[in-house]
Amino acid sequence: MNAGFREDVSRRSLSRRRFGAGLTALAAVGLAGCTGDEEQEESDDSADFELDDPGDLTIRLENEDGDPVSSGVAVTIENEEEDFTANYQNNIQDGEITGASLIYEGEYTITVESVDDEFETVEESVTLEEDEDETVTIVLEGATGDSDAE
Repeated sequence: MNAGFREDVSRRSLSRRRFGAGLTALAAVGLAGCTGDEEQEESDDSADFELDDPGDLTIRLENEDGDPVSSGVAVTIENEEEDFTANYQNNIQDGEITGASLIYEGEYTITVESVDDEFETVEESVTLEEDEDETVTIVLEGATGDSDAE
């Protein structure tokens, strides 16, 4: 893995479904106050626009002895369906990544790579559902634990 790996949260592109839903929502918001009839009932044709509200994802990194691993690792969290990728390397505290800024429900692939070739790359999958928190523990065989690094 490249030593220049940096923390970066980005979306490569917006899916047609997300773009269409966002455009519809913006048009609905823009027209909401234009009718002058506050008692107007919602028509059956109006589309509800709701954002995903996935639960929080916590990733625990530890070596085979159960010691937390916070350095020498690069973590990538990816949702291929939504074309979303988040990278973590410097903000891992006590072997945990918490509060990863994930905005989509669905299946994510977590890839953990060694910056110094201490351990083999590990890949895990997790599915985030609405308002359900998930914790994934990934064991990195051969990694130096935080207590060993001091």
